Amino acid sequence: MRPVVPIDPGGSTMVEKILVAVDGSETMERTVRFACDLVKALGGSLTLIHVVSVPVTIQPSVPFDSAPLEHAGEMILQIAQKQVEQNGRKADGILEMDVGNSGHRIVAVAREKGFTLIVMHARGHSKAAALLLGSVCHTVAHDAPCSVLILRP
Repeated sequence: MRPVVPIDPGGSTMVEKILVAVDGSETMERTVRFACDLVKALGGSLTLIHVVSVPVTIQPSVPFDSAPLEHAGEMILQIAQKQVEQNGRKADGILEMDVGNSGHRIVAVAREKGFTLIVMHARGHSKAAALLLGSVCHTVAHDAPCSVLILRP
């Protein structure tokens, strides 16, 4: 097993458990490949996470079937896991559900499971869109219990 190498050689943050946020976008493959390269160079383990973001409804009594979204989330994780395998690595997968900004769930999982690094990509929303939608990257970068590496689009 390779030794665990600190992200900051002068600091104490070690790369032991990397959480990779995947969303099924075109940028996802680049993010997964980057995370695999990190593990190859630094050691550690990979875990993929996809958060199914359930829309917020004004009327709580309106029925909502989340099964199609859960199925799509499972497919996204399977695609990402195949990409990890193509890069010669292995990764566990976590499928979560949350209402609204999925960044809150990513942060909670990172905290609960003791991840030491989160890797994700920015989607490149305009400031107005980020204000209306809530920026997942912003939430994760500011609230995560560990280091966050954000890849630009």
